[in-house]
Amino acid sequence: MAVLSGRELFLHVLHVTPYFPPTWAYGGIPRIVDGLSREQVRQGLRVTVWTTDAFDGTTRAPVADDRRHHGVRVLVSKNVSNRLAYRHQLFLPRDGRALLDRLEGVDLVHLHGHRHLLNNVAVRWAAERGVPYVMTPNGTLPRIERKTGVKGAWDLVVAGHVPRGASRIVAVSQHEVGHAHAAGLDAERVVRIPNGLWLEEFEDLPPAGTFKERWNIDGPIVAYLGQVSPRKGVEHLAAAFEGGLGGAKLVVGGNDMGAMGLAKQAAGPEVVFTGLLEGRDRLALLVDADVLVYPSSDEIFGLVPFEGLMCGTPVVVGGDCGCGQLIGAAGAGLLVRHADVDGLRARIRTLLADRVAAGAMVRRGRRYVQEKLSFEVVARQHELMYRAVLGAT
Repeated sequence: MAVLSGRELFLHVLHVTPYFPPTWAYGGIPRIVDGLSREQVRQGLRVTVWTTDAFDGTTRAPVADDRRHHGVRVLVSKNVSNRLAYRHQLFLPRDGRALLDRLEGVDLVHLHGHRHLLNNVAVRWAAERGVPYVMTPNGTLPRIERKTGVKGAWDLVVAGHVPRGASRIVAVSQHEVGHAHAAGLDAERVVRIPNGLWLEEFEDLPPAGTFKERWNIDGPIVAYLGQVSPRKGVEHLAAAFEGGLGGAKLVVGGNDMGAMGLAKQAAGPEVVFTGLLEGRDRLALLVDADVLVYPSSDEIFGLVPFEGLMCGTPVVVGGDCGCGQLIGAAGAGLLVRHADVDGLRARIRTLLADRVAAGAMVRRGRRYVQEKLSFEVVARQHELMYRAVLGAT
């Protein structure tokens, strides 16, 4: 047990995730594991990530199999097929055991996501060494949205033992606490720790007007940012713009995860599809947006609305999800029922018309993020949970 600045330092944490930067096409988990692992290094932990070379549906991430990323050691297995990984979430990592066998002194394994084979390999590897593991499903516990029958069979034959064997299940919202209980997991093993945001990202934002100039847009922008998948409700948001909405343009910034065709079918000339936006382009849209809408259903957390608030943009979010619970509790936005086209239209109009009220919501939201959702706060909560697990083993 080492000592660092008077604090006990006993932790070498291995994070297991099928996707890690630069794989932004896979949504929030890469951003979450990236921010958490970097902050844990900053707080004095030794951190390794095991992941794959997934990048998008056709491309592999151009990274070495053993590299350093902001102080984090990253081990990268090649997927047998990145098309299977992207389209079907079937990650088939090569040489995973060989990479893990390079590691020494791992105290705890932290799994991210459910129903990918990296978890199975890591759980077996950890068991052989008497190392406990925790799991953050991040919305992947229930069998929803697509291929529910396949997910049920997979749980029965391949992966059902993984969450049951975890020393702790990290639920990122009260909504996910309910999912864990519904899955039959012991309540005493479920701990609630929210996802975090890297607040430094919002200290140097693109100048206002950057996105509008690039895309030649005049007038108000209503934005959606994220994957375009069936439960995100983008087609309902597009339908809310039928016949126009106060001269505003709807900008959909995201990659197709099975629902782009439906969204485009519902869209009129007021809707602009940009494809996946990354880095500064992503922030530029959030800065220039007058309203950000996140109309998802069964969303466990949802980083995008909080990112929008940090960029000064008022938000409308689905009320039947973890994100809605948090936004509602903070008084930081307006809530809407999933698929309620009239409700979406009315709430967008409200925020476009009443900029004073919208600004007050943004200020409350920014304060909530700074106090509750910074990675500095979230990483310390994780360390306390790790210590509790190791103290009980």
